[in-house]
Amino acid sequence: MFGWLQNGMSENTGGRKIQSVDRTCDILQELGERGASTVSELAAGTDLSPGTVHTHLSTLASNGFVQQVDGEYKLGMEFVPFGEWVRRQSPLYRAAKTEVDDLAHEYDAVAHLVTEYRGKTLTLYEMSGEEAVGKEVHTAKRGRPQTHIHCTAGGKAILAHLPEERTREIVERHGLPAYTSHTVTDEEALYEELAEIREQEYAINHEEVVHGNRAIGAPVLDDDGTVLGSVSMSGPASKWREERFQDELADAVVRAANSVEINIHTADRHD
Repeated sequence: MFGWLQNGMSENTGGRKIQSVDRTCDILQELGERGASTVSELAAGTDLSPGTVHTHLSTLASNGFVQQVDGEYKLGMEFVPFGEWVRRQSPLYRAAKTEVDDLAHEYDAVAHLVTEYRGKTLTLYEMSGEEAVGKEVHTAKRGRPQTHIHCTAGGKAILAHLPEERTREIVERHGLPAYTSHTVTDEEALYEELAEIREQEYAINHEEVVHGNRAIGAPVLDDDGTVLGSVSMSGPASKWREERFQDELADAVVRAANSVEINIHTADRHD
């Protein structure tokens, strides 16, 4: 979580940097990953002295970016409006919100809009249908809006359309950790699957992150083929049988992603 506070699309943006700001970002990154933490825990995780960490935390707390509760620090409410402002400025979010809502409600699924950021998926928006299964799992995951890109349907839909060099860079940096026994952890097997995704225009996740949960995702592409993100939806493997999964649901997700592309291009012409 909050890796995007520190890491950019480019690992090295060049230019001069302010060391104290770098340290603040390190502390926020560690706090986002750990959750509520003591000064000593944050110092150990950032290789900074406890005194330095305490000084930064005190400054952040005075501005509402962290809060102290029972001797531990956690991220503050001041981040909430910033996050919402960033999201609402995203053309992808504005173009996709209605399509994601429609998918969730029509199929009683949990529908997602994600993009790639720093080699992981970043969830921009999520909606659950009234009878959607697994809401609790997805609600719990909101505290960590970034996840590995190789094991989710939305992530694989994106990964399949990134330049090969970028794909290999992501795999080298983040690896292919297993979440379940179904997670793809072999590089060559992953690259073969990505080729299939490009051919069939959608990606699937068969219990690769959560046992009993399936998902299907389709990429959102710009005019020149650049992948902007993906739309996906997930539901119970017990109800989403293979025939319906590969036909009706795949078609619905691909159509939703295509609608998002149209919305983006239409908005561009009116801006």
